[in-house]
Amino acid sequence: MRRAVIFDVENSSRVEHIARMLEHLGLGTLDRQTRLMAVGNWGVIGYETARLLARHGAELVHTAPAFGVKDWSDLRIAVTAGIWLAGARPGDVLDIITDDQAFDAVGDVAAGRGVDFHRLSYRALVGARQITPRESASDDGARRRRTGRRRTRRAAPGGRATVAGREGASSAQRRSHGGSPSAAQPAPADEILAVLREMLAGARGQPVTLDALSSALKARGFSRPPGSPRLVTRLRQMKDIEVSPSGTIRPAKKD
Repeated sequence: MRRAVIFDVENSSRVEHIARMLEHLGLGTLDRQTRLMAVGNWGVIGYETARLLARHGAELVHTAPAFGVKDWSDLRIAVTAGIWLAGARPGDVLDIITDDQAFDAVGDVAAGRGVDFHRLSYRALVGARQITPRESASDDGARRRRTGRRRTRRAAPGGRATVAGREGASSAQRRSHGGSPSAAQPAPADEILAVLREMLAGARGQPVTLDALSSALKARGFSRPPGSPRLVTRLRQMKDIEVSPSGTIRPAKKD
């Protein structure tokens, strides 16, 4: 039996999440029958993520976005899966690690060839209590630092506690855009532009990276729902913005 595992790294690039998924999949030392591929724009993905996957024998497939091509990484993952399926035999296994439900279409092709297909994601497995969540070291450090601050907890109805400060503001902001605090809420276009302008103003003429903009939006309580366009795709559709193949953002040059 052969097995292939494809990570959609741009969809979920946090080191602690990927480490937990590798443990869940039993991907310690790869044998000759197992192929691990990590696909994404490595120009905007952290080095720690690359090192972790490389230590596990992963092939790091770079997918720098091409001008005029939407969802370039999604296309590369689909092509990679298709090439592998072309040589697959009944009983082989293909796992794609992503929240993007569009890849369920790969499962239809896999079923036609007798291949066992799974689309898995860290968030879905945690929600189904099939794996336990793992917190990052930075989260632990931030929690330790908060213990010495004057940040109070107020009892909420039903016995649950709410944290005063930025966390409460983020929850209120998410609710203002509809949905519960735990639901993924995409950032409106005007919010993206507002955050980007603030970052560009503070960059003193230097471009802003796609990763930095994504982190700033997440800090405000926004995230990409499964199946929705990627941030780079939305930025390319906006006027007065240029996104380079390496993932840097700057104001478009005026004619």
